[in-house]
Amino acid sequence: MTQHTYRRRSSFSLEQLLQIPGIRLLLFYILPFLVINGLIFFLVTAKPKYELTVGETHDYQTTDITFSITSHMPLKTVTITMDSQPLDLVMTGNKTYQATISKNGILEIYMENFNGMAIYGYEMIDILDNESPDLTSYQVENGVLTFTVSDSQSGVDFDSIHGTTDSGQTVEPLSVDRSSSTVQFQLGSQGLTVSIKDMSGNEYLPHFSVTEAADTDNDPSTQETEVYLQ
Repeated sequence: MTQHTYRRRSSFSLEQLLQIPGIRLLLFYILPFLVINGLIFFLVTAKPKYELTVGETHDYQTTDITFSITSHMPLKTVTITMDSQPLDLVMTGNKTYQATISKNGILEIYMENFNGMAIYGYEMIDILDNESPDLTSYQVENGVLTFTVSDSQSGVDFDSIHGTTDSGQTVEPLSVDRSSSTVQFQLGSQGLTVSIKDMSGNEYLPHFSVTEAADTDNDPSTQETEVYLQ
């Protein structure tokens, strides 16, 4: 008959574990030292954290920004300015704020924790249309003014283009070609100020006038044009 011998595994109690050389030192001195000093280091060096989201614009005139504080440390100071002017922030959630922006510029964020650690942040806002359309070319031939316009953001409002003579008479364009952004006006002896707007309402007012210059070779008088921006 085969005889089996069973051995009972011995287990260490806490008291026995503490009798092992170095364990008591590790548990009661080294680990607490590391934990406490690590916590102190974190409290002293922790910097503020945030998230800033710039929304899309549907009219090129305004956009919303969302500012969220993501750090858990108590804050001493939080300021958000644009062109040195404070923003009107509205709380929309826990540590979340929102503001409406109506012009392009640079957002400046300053945050300081209670421990004195601070950060500076910057965000460029450039999606709004604060600029008027551009006059890319022009010419006058046989009394007809032809020019092309462009607008890289909201686009040219071709329906609103009209002219005004120096005497105050309103003049409608002879033709408007939207595909080539070309507009034609009849230009007489009176000067003509043309109103060119984009879809955001920004207006450009170039002034066209015709001046006569005699040719020294006794040829018929020629006409030269000059553009004045207002």
